[in-house]
Amino acid sequence: MKFSHGWMSDTNPKALRACLDINHRMTAGEKLQIVSEMYETMMANYAAQERKLHPSADQREIFLRVAARRLGWDVVKQVYGWGPDE
Repeated sequence: MKFSHGWMSDTNPKALRACLDINHRMTAGEKLQIVSEMYETMMANYAAQERKLHPSADQREIFLRVAARRLGWDVVKQVYGWGPDE
């Protein structure tokens, strides 16, 4: 049977097969650990971007701005009582 990889056509089929084989051998815990690390990296990148955009912002403001990226300003204002206009 030929291996179809149309959804990742820019990837060499042997490389894709190797990646999928590794993924299939991982436990659920290992996969969850990878997702957790990716999430932490994403949050750190968001915080770095916000620090660059708002260099005078303190840690709380950076936290709130990052939270707004995930939750939206309406939720952040409702939950934390803070918005960018304040």
